[in-house]
Amino acid sequence: MPKKSAASQSWLSLINIDKVYSSDKQRQAFSLFTMIAIAIIVITMLVVSNYDVYSPILTMSLIAVNITIIMGTVYFIKTAKLEVVALISMGIVFIMCVALTYTGGKENTALYWLMFYPVVCFASLGVSRGALLGASLLVCCTFILYGPDFGQVEYGGVEKSRFLASFTLVFIFSFIGEYFRYKSHMAIADITLSQTQDAYTDQLTGGANRRFITAHFLKLAAKTPENYLPFSVLLLDLDYFKRLNDTYGHDFGDTVLIEFTKLLDSQFPMSCVKARYGGEEFVVILPKETAQAATKIADDFRQCVAKQAILTNDNKRVFITCSIGVAQVNNIDDYSQALKQADENLYKAKELGRNKVVSKYS
Repeated sequence: MPKKSAASQSWLSLINIDKVYSSDKQRQAFSLFTMIAIAIIVITMLVVSNYDVYSPILTMSLIAVNITIIMGTVYFIKTAKLEVVALISMGIVFIMCVALTYTGGKENTALYWLMFYPVVCFASLGVSRGALLGASLLVCCTFILYGPDFGQVEYGGVEKSRFLASFTLVFIFSFIGEYFRYKSHMAIADITLSQTQDAYTDQLTGGANRRFITAHFLKLAAKTPENYLPFSVLLLDLDYFKRLNDTYGHDFGDTVLIEFTKLLDSQFPMSCVKARYGGEEFVVILPKETAQAATKIADDFRQCVAKQAILTNDNKRVFITCSIGVAQVNNIDDYSQALKQADENLYKAKELGRNKVVSKYS
C-alpha cells in the first residue's frame, strides 16, 4: 500500500469508529447505573431500618448519597454526560464510605460494605480516575483506623488488618483487570480503525476510494449537514487515458493516476473530499460550495492539469488533460441524482472536445 501524503490525511481524519467506543460507554453506563440502582435500594433499606441505631452523621451521609445519585441519574437522562455523572456519583459514594468507616455503622460492620468500591470505581471511571479514588479511600481508611483518635469508632486489631489486606487485594486485582481490559480495548480499536481506513483507501494512489464516499462520507454529511450542505460534486475523467496506456505502458498509466491524485491533493483545499471512483475517473466534493463557485474552481484546476508534464521512463515529457462535470447537492438524498447529472455534464465535456468543464453555469 502506498505511503499516505500529509494532504491525504484530511480525508482519513473523517473516518471514525464510534461504534467501538460507544460499546465501551455502554459498558461503563451499565456498570454505573447497576451500582446506582443497588445503592438506592440498599441505602434506603438501611436508613429506614436503622435510623435509630446509626449516628446522625452516618444517617445524613446516606440520605445525601441517595439524593445526589438520583439527581445525577436525572442529569444524565437530560444531558447524556456519563463521565460527569460517574465522577459525581463515585465521589459521593467515596464520602459515604469514609463516613461509614468513621462511624462503624451498625455493630461496627461498616468495613464490609467498602469492598465493592474499587470494583465499581474502576468499571465506571476507568483506570486513572478509578485508581485515584480507590487509593484515596484506602489512605483515608488507613488514617481513620490507625491514626489519632478524633472521635471515630474503635475497631479490633485483627479486624483492621484483615480489612486493609482484603481491600488492598480487591483494589490491586480490580486495577489489573481494568488496565488490561483497557489496553485490549484500545488495541482492538486501533486494529478496527486501521482496517476501516484500508477498506476506504485506493490501493494504487493512496487516496480515498468510491466506498469511502458511499459508505462513510454520505452518512457523515447526513449526520452533520450544517458542516457540508450544500456541496458540489465534480466528476473528473482523464482524457485519452487508454491511449496513454497503449502508447507508454500500464506502468506509466499508474504513474499518471498517482500524479493526478497528488494534483488533486495540492490544488483543492483539505476540506474537500477527493476520491478515485474507478479507472481514470475521480470525484471531488466541495463542502459549502454552490455549483456556480465550483465551476470556476474546477476550471482553474483543469487549466493547472493541462500545464503539468509527466516524465516517462525515457524522460519524455507527456502532457495530460481532464474533462469535468459539475453538479450541486442540496440534500443528501439527492446525491445519486446529482452524481448522475455530473456524469451527464462530463459526457457533454467529452463531446465538446475534452479538456472542458461543463455545468449549468458554463
